[in-house]
Amino acid sequence: MASEKYRDQIEVGEAVPKLSLRQLTYFLATANHESVLRASETLNVSSASISTAIAQIEEFLQTQLFIRRHARGLVLTSAGQDLAAHARNILLHAREIEAVAQRGPFRAAGRINVGCLATIAPYLIPLVLRDLQEKHPDIEMRWRADKHEALLDGLHNGSFDLIIVYDYDIPTTLHASPLRSMPIQVVLPSAHPLASSQSCSLSDLVALPMVLLDQPRTRDYFLSLFANRGLSPTVAYRVDSFEMVRSLVANGFGYALLNFVPPYNVYGHGTLTSRPLADVDRPQQLVLARLYRFRAPRLVDEFFKSVSFAAQQLTISTL
Repeated sequence: MASEKYRDQIEVGEAVPKLSLRQLTYFLATANHESVLRASETLNVSSASISTAIAQIEEFLQTQLFIRRHARGLVLTSAGQDLAAHARNILLHAREIEAVAQRGPFRAAGRINVGCLATIAPYLIPLVLRDLQEKHPDIEMRWRADKHEALLDGLHNGSFDLIIVYDYDIPTTLHASPLRSMPIQVVLPSAHPLASSQSCSLSDLVALPMVLLDQPRTRDYFLSLFANRGLSPTVAYRVDSFEMVRSLVANGFGYALLNFVPPYNVYGHGTLTSRPLADVDRPQQLVLARLYRFRAPRLVDEFFKSVSFAAQQLTISTL
């Protein structure tokens, strides 16, 4: 008879789990698509099979996993969000085992779901895809661009394996790996008097009209820079579109603060220049974040290399 000391280890290896990988796959697909029908079409199985799997999981856990809402379809409950995060991690590791079995020595393979800031995604994601195609053709990346708050929520509820965000106000539940420094830039019309300066300070800007990127955490961070120095900016326009910010500035309606200023060339509009913001204690970092509570599969290590390489190629300022 096994001693009490080793009882738990033996149970993990010898007790058959009540939930199967198939059930978790059906559940997670439904969570991702917010629909049993769309999940069944994606997995090429019947809707009845998926509904049965979800019912079996709910019966075993004695909890409800979805709420039906007319506008959105099936929405995860709090318990469902927690299970989705666990299920995604379990399935990533299962795919890693399959990759080893099929190819012998480890070769990065599998599907990974990534969320990326909408302001950066059009410039970063294609570079990541190209690097993956060249170096890791067996990694399939699915992505969604969104705002900071939505990306954090998606990571916690299991919609994403990883997210690409700035390191401002990152919860302690996340492990964040730095990709590159993204110092704040003062974005100006090219003909602006401050465009000839090497850098700009908040005191140079406080009386000038500001075009504010009005997204929750982004807005709070930029405004806090002024507040920390007892200043109050002159906000002329509040817009939640990155492209609208750049267009308004290029056309002379004010300046903006951004971490990322790709080249701007739109016929009939002005041009942009950016200068470093002088009085910032610590530049923000672009990071690849994941949940602390799960061990990252080796697939993530290889993916991080591709994202880091792509991030270094970004043009973050306009001279």
